[in-house]
Amino acid sequence: MTRKIMLILFISSSLFLSTAGSSLAQPANEAAAYVGAAKCKKCHQEIHEGWKSTLHPYKFQKASPDNIVGDFNKNNRLEINGKPTTMLQKGEEFFITTVGPDKKTDTYKVNYVIGEFWKQLYVTEFPNGELRILPVMWIVKTQQWKVTKAWSKNLIYQNACSGCHNTGTQINYNKADNTYKTTWSDLGVACEACHGPGSRHVNAPEENKSDTIINPAKIPDPRRAAMVCGSCHTRGSCCEGKYGYPKGYTPGGQLNFMFSEKPKLHPDGSSKANRQEYIDWRSSGHAREGIVCWDCHYTHQQGNSNKYQTKLPGSSLCRSCHQVENKGVHGIHSVNNCIGCHMPPIGKRATKGDVHSHGFKLVSPRKTIDAGGLEKQPNSCNSCHYHKDDRPEEMLKILEKVKSSRKNRKTFN
Repeated sequence: MTRKIMLILFISSSLFLSTAGSSLAQPANEAAAYVGAAKCKKCHQEIHEGWKSTLHPYKFQKASPDNIVGDFNKNNRLEINGKPTTMLQKGEEFFITTVGPDKKTDTYKVNYVIGEFWKQLYVTEFPNGELRILPVMWIVKTQQWKVTKAWSKNLIYQNACSGCHNTGTQINYNKADNTYKTTWSDLGVACEACHGPGSRHVNAPEENKSDTIINPAKIPDPRRAAMVCGSCHTRGSCCEGKYGYPKGYTPGGQLNFMFSEKPKLHPDGSSKANRQEYIDWRSSGHAREGIVCWDCHYTHQQGNSNKYQTKLPGSSLCRSCHQVENKGVHGIHSVNNCIGCHMPPIGKRATKGDVHSHGFKLVSPRKTIDAGGLEKQPNSCNSCHYHKDDRPEEMLKILEKVKSSRKNRKTFN
């Protein structure tokens, strides 16, 4: 036996011995698969329970009496283009009778719901497995039904929404017979939506665990790290407009080259709709300094459930990093209202002003005046309920007077 053959045999044997005792079920170069949050829970019980106290798990749920927040019994009628739409509960099932895409009135079963905290949309499944959003939604704050354009746009849920409202989506569309056999690892936004598919991590030996999963907080480039959140907290399309989310993106990857942003913006460039926080943030001082989403928001912190999932309530979070003096513009009303001025509620998710700007800068009344009025461009001052009826010109006059005075003052009226 030659030295060359012996060397090859030795290397082959060594490789076999080094992998034979490993619990890795997949080759290192094989793509990881989604395993579902239940698998993660086995080792990460406390984190799993914390995640359940956030809003992410409830972005998409099966319809049930526990999950439906709309009134399907009393306040359950709405007219769409002069024709009635009726919402009805029968036992533990829910139905909406309305004019369908074929312009005929039909009764559709509600199979799934989207959201429940600000608004709730209702999803039906067609015989071919296609999921469609029905043309009415329930507004939680006003306790009213409202028409949604999703039906008229002929949107298919799998293509428009599932990449962000579900985890591990496999659309499984068969063009030959026009059928969908869609699956998910989790219905809502679960562990692998942010950490990537976890099969290699689950099967890895203990010493390799950290090398087989993505931890966004450990990605050295803050811009790339924030793309994990930005992949869903943005607005646009992918793949020549076919998908309403960046199909194929996994945490740790580059978002820039696979997604075309089409945000809804005010004239000053701030967002006028939800799901655009990443776009706002990217133009902010926070982005320039490397302050990313989870520096302010928690993702799976047990026992701290709140609407915005912030680590501290209100402006106390801002003041944990920023120290300002009670003078000049920071002396108007109070030094403590950072969010009111720098994160004004000027966007809309379900009702006007229920989305805070994430540009972290004052939106001056000057911008409202230049844009031609509050309907075109809201601002920080008039977004406050106390000043909602005041003229932007008056608000601007006060701001300019305070800036020019440079005097210490606790309030300025």
